[in-house]
Amino acid sequence: MLLSQAHRKQQRQALRQARNNLSENVQQAASQALIQQYSTLIERLKLTPHRVALYMSNDGEISPQLLCNQLWSQGISTYLPILDNQALRFNLYNQDSQWQDNRFGIPEPVNGHVLAGQELDIVFMPLVGFDRQGGRLGMGGGFYDRTFEGKNPTQPPLLIGLAHDCQEVDNLSIESWDIPLNGILTPTQIVLTDR
Repeated sequence: MLLSQAHRKQQRQALRQARNNLSENVQQAASQALIQQYSTLIERLKLTPHRVALYMSNDGEISPQLLCNQLWSQGISTYLPILDNQALRFNLYNQDSQWQDNRFGIPEPVNGHVLAGQELDIVFMPLVGFDRQGGRLGMGGGFYDRTFEGKNPTQPPLLIGLAHDCQEVDNLSIESWDIPLNGILTPTQIVLTDR
């Protein structure tokens, strides 16, 4: 267990460094590419989402803001995660959102309609690393894992990680509490798992 935790910490540091080393131009192009990847995903899975969760990017994460703008133009309601003790709930996010920083200094919308994760159609999640089996290495807080603990993989929401291509690894060391992803979108790939 200690070896696994030490390995995860080392892997997390290396992957965070890789995404932080990306230039602003590469970051912008990656964010733009998510729009087409999303459209292809929706077509492939024949989805009609109404409530989609995103996140505010930091620490070199791929930004979903351009995708969010696209969702708004399609009349899709967007939500951002807000801390709820050790798990997450999701607050409506739009141009009129009011903000406050959570205990980690991350801005959260404070006015709006709050939903539980299971009330969403798609949850786009940030990640530090991923593998093609749907493994997700997060920042280590476990908030998404606790939020979707016990989720039936065939029931909504669809859990999709957003990442730069440099965040892919061959195989992640997965713990029993790690919630697998249904898929991952990168600027050049759509990885769907059988989960």
